[in-house]
Amino acid sequence: MGGTSRIISRWLPISRPRFEPRDKTRHLEGVRRGLLIVFLAGCTSAPRETAITTNVDDWRDEIIYQVMVDRFENGDRSNDTLNGVDIDPSDLTRHQGGDWRGLRQRLDYIADLGATAIWISPIVANVDRTPPEDGYHGYWGADFTTVNPRFGSLEDLQDLVEAAHRRDLKVIIDVVPNHAGRVFAYDLNENGVVDEGEWEPPFQESAYEVPLLWVERPRLFFEEGILELGREHFRRRGRGEFSMPGGKVFGDFPTGLRDLDTERDDVRRALVDTYVRWVRETNVDGFRIDAVPHIEDSFWPFFGAEVRARLAALGKRRFLLLGEVFSGDPRELARFSGETGSLDAAFDFGLKLDVIDGVILEGRAANTAARALEESQSLFRPFGHPQGVGVGPWQARVGIADNHDTWRLRGELDRFDAAALALLVVATVDAIPCIYYGTEQAFRGQGGAASRERMWDSGFSRRTPTYLWLQQLLALRRELPVLRRGDLRVRYASSEDGFSDAADAGMLAYERALEDERVLVVLNAHALKTSSAPVPSGFPRGTVLVDQLSAATAIVGEGGLVEAELGPREARIWARRDLGGESR
Repeated sequence: MGGTSRIISRWLPISRPRFEPRDKTRHLEGVRRGLLIVFLAGCTSAPRETAITTNVDDWRDEIIYQVMVDRFENGDRSNDTLNGVDIDPSDLTRHQGGDWRGLRQRLDYIADLGATAIWISPIVANVDRTPPEDGYHGYWGADFTTVNPRFGSLEDLQDLVEAAHRRDLKVIIDVVPNHAGRVFAYDLNENGVVDEGEWEPPFQESAYEVPLLWVERPRLFFEEGILELGREHFRRRGRGEFSMPGGKVFGDFPTGLRDLDTERDDVRRALVDTYVRWVRETNVDGFRIDAVPHIEDSFWPFFGAEVRARLAALGKRRFLLLGEVFSGDPRELARFSGETGSLDAAFDFGLKLDVIDGVILEGRAANTAARALEESQSLFRPFGHPQGVGVGPWQARVGIADNHDTWRLRGELDRFDAAALALLVVATVDAIPCIYYGTEQAFRGQGGAASRERMWDSGFSRRTPTYLWLQQLLALRRELPVLRRGDLRVRYASSEDGFSDAADAGMLAYERALEDERVLVVLNAHALKTSSAPVPSGFPRGTVLVDQLSAATAIVGEGGLVEAELGPREARIWARRDLGGESR
């Protein structure tokens, strides 16, 4: 655990009844005024005191486990049916019933796997149901000042975070500053009812100046009170087709998610107030930030600097601001962490698309991995942000093999050896590893709700081949500082693809180095043949190396070469005998 500074939160409690729409007269009055501050008076229950602590020394030492709360464990049946909307076990596009109590009951399972942090779904109240899908995932905010009652109460969330911290598990919550859920329709013909085409009208360069048919009235915390959002707080330009100029940033996110006008000063400040407030109430350790490229670039330095400064004043330091930038372009990944004050890091979709998908699953030549593994580093800011996590965005980036927005590893290619090799890469490169729940149970979803299966159907087995494999890999990473903090250098990358008969087809090697210690990772991504290559290393001639996976030994030859011969989809993690030992 990190520093010991703390402060006691004395904000008023925020687990209270959901907001009910006002009558039409008051609604119109609120729209004309533009800003409604509702002070939190008359609360009768005593606020819960939450200690604010710094729990992270270096995020490079952490291993993240991603949980979709609705799908993990159902610990409280009383919230399965709310507002007349029930769970539907036959349909994964509908609520399934997972909640914070259930997750708290399964923390030992996560810790035993080897994770040290959990990333959980957005915590705020959501639009509950639309015809095609429910808001089970948490990305359809309806009231940003209230916890999602389907996941539990504020006290349930606080209990979860406290229980996680007692197990030395950090907690990252998902936040969505770009948009609210489908909270209104555009009344294009001004007839007072929702007609066809009024949920997702086409994008236009200026706002739709038509009445809005409100389903929910979203709220944000703002200056000790609440900002109720009116029409002026949304851009109202219709469905943002990402290929159109301006559509990605200024349009509604597809499926009718309403784009907040984050160029407005009050909206920006209210977003900061809201998310700082949630940290004060829960003591979480970081944000995973949704849909980063869908907000104008100028927002991020403001948001990052303000959040960090406010949290540092509370005693919360090294708070992670991790962005979702769904792109394999390294320039795009680097852009949102480059300006002073902006995000600490992004998910490394370059690693996912080029190395995991490209080389391992699709059989591309190993040398196509070099960009994601090493060459792109020069594009990233070489140092961290003021009051940030203490390392630069390249070192703080997060590596994934799959997540909730992709096909499962075993959905892409239903073979243990391919998944095992992909997870080995995630665990041994110079990025913070992130494991998607259920990957260790060999879930096979092929995108959308199908990749968001019910975890409790697995029985939470700790004996599956992938669970045991991940235990071994993650224990090794925790044990060896060089695997957590060492620099990475590509040592060998074959130009022959996974369909070639060349001797070195599929061979890829990279070395991690930290001061005088080093580890050489060698893998053969070829699915069908044994491949071999003389792999350069930084080890002196005569050094005895031990494979940390099999205990097999090798001796470093002239010029630091290691003769590597590996079977199909086989790997070695070579370390000096006295670093890793022979007994592994």
